[in-house]
Parts: sequence; C-alpha cells; structure tokens
Amino acid sequence: MIWKLRKNLETKIARYIALTISVLSAFLLTTFKLASYQVIGWCLAVISSTMWAYWGWNSTKQEGYGGFIMEILYVLLGMWGVYNWYG
Repeated sequence: MIWKLRKNLETKIARYIALTISVLSAFLLTTFKLASYQVIGWCLAVISSTMWAYWGWNSTKQEGYGGFIMEILYVLLGMWGVYNWYG
C-alpha cells in the first residue's frame, strides 16, 4: 500500500494522510513545551507542507503557482523551526 502511495501521490488517501500529518503537527506545536516534541512537530509540518507543495506544483487547475510558493515558504519556515528548537 505504501508503495502505491509513493507511486501515485495524486490519490485521495495521500491527501488525507497529509491533512492528518498537518493536524498532528499543529497539535504537537501547540500542546507540548518540551523541545523534543517541538522538533517532531516541526518535522511533521515540513513533511506535510512538502506534500502539499508537490501537489501545488503539479496542479493544472490553478493559475500561477501561488499555492506552491506558499507551501515552499512554510517548508522553509518549518526547517528554520527545526533548527531553532533542535540546534
């Protein structure tokens, strides 16, 4: 099943997984004060944002790349959050 998700990321299941990862990262970032949980939250945010950026890049329904740019900025901010909490 995981191989099929990797092979075809345009499935509804993969989008629901990305949404679940986003909600989990928001929960970790807003609930726990320990740095180790914060790092996990930021890492999950980077993973989900990368997934959404991929779909934003490949989307033919949008005009321009607004969604892609927004998600890439969030990926960069998430990477900074990981560095800030972990380093």
